[in-house]
Amino acid sequence: MEYKLVKANKEEKNLLHNIMQLYYHELSKYEDDSAIFELNDDGIYPIRYFDLYWTEKNRFPYLLKGNDKNIGLCLVREREDGYIEIAEFFILNKYKGNSAGRFMANAVFNLHKGNWEIRTLVKNIPAQNFWRKIIKEKMDNNYEEKYIRNNTRLAWYFSNK
Repeated sequence: MEYKLVKANKEEKNLLHNIMQLYYHELSKYEDDSAIFELNDDGIYPIRYFDLYWTEKNRFPYLLKGNDKNIGLCLVREREDGYIEIAEFFILNKYKGNSAGRFMANAVFNLHKGNWEIRTLVKNIPAQNFWRKIIKEKMDNNYEEKYIRNNTRLAWYFSNK
């Protein structure tokens, strides 16, 4: 499969919002007191900060395409404290395990150079396994892994300057 990461434009905002609904549904199985995923009265997961990806210059919405089909998304934020973070990262289930996630992570790392923080929910073991493997490969063991936010998140810190 041929993968391509593209920066989403305003016309694709609704598409990303719809994919985010699938992502939040999947994340809901890892819910805890620090991350609650509840549908609103319209049956939609509210997504904090989503609209800011089209209005703030330090936020970057990306779509992952596989053979020109939309198969994932990544929301990146360059923070005021100098860190870059992956706020949201999602691959449709049928494309997981086919290097789509590896491609998207590496494409994002190549686009954004600097100090990184990547976080997962403590209960999200599949995400932890994915990021541990990707970051270890990318950084050749030159990274820090630690629990943060009162042990509700596992985070990785590294630099790819």
